[in-house]
Amino acid sequence: PHKDISSSFYCNKFYFPSLLDLAMKNVLLVALGGAIGAVLRWSSESISPTSNISSATLSINLIGSFGLGALMAGFSMGHASKETVHLFGIGLLGSFTTMSAYALQTVEIGNSSGFPSMAMYVALTSLGCPLMALGGWKLMSILHKQNFPYSVALKLIT
Repeated sequence: PHKDISSSFYCNKFYFPSLLDLAMKNVLLVALGGAIGAVLRWSSESISPTSNISSATLSINLIGSFGLGALMAGFSMGHASKETVHLFGIGLLGSFTTMSAYALQTVEIGNSSGFPSMAMYVALTSLGCPLMALGGWKLMSILHKQNFPYSVALKLIT
């Protein structure tokens, strides 16, 4: 007989979670990370001078891109778990960096400062964020080759 995916069970004192339990764990990790990332984003933009909100978004996107690059490099090398990616990558960094804020602020810069300022912002973000992600990836690759103990810290939080 086939087992219901919502049924957890014990076998010889070991707990075997159901697929539903595992899915809920991932949902909770993403939600927790998302809540933290959203508050960090709001905090960062709240302390930024009103006239400089685009620099706050650019900084957030550059930092977030670097962090996501480093995290995914760590994951690809086996130093970060799927749970870490759910919590920090999809959740925290996913809500910390947003394309919607970038798009809206690009339009606002174009309306208030003109096309040259808007084009500069688009160029910095479009080139800077992927380059920062690459930088994060490369840094983690170098640390990995040097047997840097960052993997211990990553494994402690998972």
